[in-house]
Amino acid sequence: MIYRKSSLPIWAVLVILFVASTGSVFAFSFGPPEGLTGSPPNGANCTQCHVGNTLNDADGSLMLTIPETYEPNEIYTIVVNLSRDGQSRWGFEMTALDGNGARAGSFEVSDAANTQLKEKDSKQYIMHTSAGSAQGTEDENQWTVEWTAPDADIGPITFYAAGNAANGDGGTAGDYIYTTSEESTPPVPVVAGVSLEIVGDTALSTIDAVAGVSYALKVTNTGNMMDTIMLEASAEVGIEGSVLGALSDRSVALEAGAAAEVTLKVTGDLFAKPGEYPIRVTATSKTDGTKTAEVTTTTTIETPPPPPPPPTPWDVNDDGTVNVQDLVLVANELGESGESLKGDVNGDGTVDIRDLVLVASHFGEDTSN
Repeated sequence: MIYRKSSLPIWAVLVILFVASTGSVFAFSFGPPEGLTGSPPNGANCTQCHVGNTLNDADGSLMLTIPETYEPNEIYTIVVNLSRDGQSRWGFEMTALDGNGARAGSFEVSDAANTQLKEKDSKQYIMHTSAGSAQGTEDENQWTVEWTAPDADIGPITFYAAGNAANGDGGTAGDYIYTTSEESTPPVPVVAGVSLEIVGDTALSTIDAVAGVSYALKVTNTGNMMDTIMLEASAEVGIEGSVLGALSDRSVALEAGAAAEVTLKVTGDLFAKPGEYPIRVTATSKTDGTKTAEVTTTTTIETPPPPPPPPTPWDVNDDGTVNVQDLVLVANELGESGESLKGDVNGDGTVDIRDLVLVASHFGEDTSN
């Protein structure tokens, strides 16, 4: 029996050798292996295959445009930009992980011709396709993908990406690998707050209710963002007179932690009675109306002192001469007591015989000089 040795045609052997020697080169134009984004725990990236050049060489760059903060379930457009002068073929791979290294959110392919999605070890990797390697595009290329944030606040999320700025010759020499990472944080909760204090005296007095008194107030935004603080002063309104508080500013816009000084002027009208008048000032956050602060001033309106007596009180009618008319005026009030009695010549609060004697002792005197 004759046995014929089995053999492959020479062209088939050449094809096998060609594929074996170049398979790793051409396969990655269809997308790199998963897990080469430079992410923890091992930081693996495309330099495992593309060797010979410095990682993150200064003459090129890989940049990610991601949301600085994310809202749960919101969809965001992410742009990956890779550049290096002289290069003409491009690739990338990206993943998003939480602080524990687990998948964060979900990538969606918005450009199926140029990007594709793969999964490995419960993580997502979005990367270029063969067409997305943009053969012949000089100096720069970019990809656009969509990412949906997690359905809850899971803390900071880091996007890890690696990019290959290749020379397009089908080999691994002359290619430059870049890695980068960017963090997106959950929105900072809005915290509103306000404080209000009186600078200096909290209690002042005046005998001139119409002119009133002024207080200095300090209002502070104790929240974590810009806020407008609304100010309101109370009023003491009575049937016989009113005392009001007027503010130099009814609202102030303040950056977080900033303070401003406003003036509170407390005045009365002509009918305001002497006494103590508390005026309350309330400061309220416009961002959160439940955040308020209050201060109270106490203004005393004093009784004006009585006018000084005339230099010649015995000239009761002040006509320039002490005569019988003055005696009659005193006699008409004889026995009365109280304030502002014309016949109370000696100012002791009572009109009596001593006032008549005082007038009589100056009878006939000229008081006009």
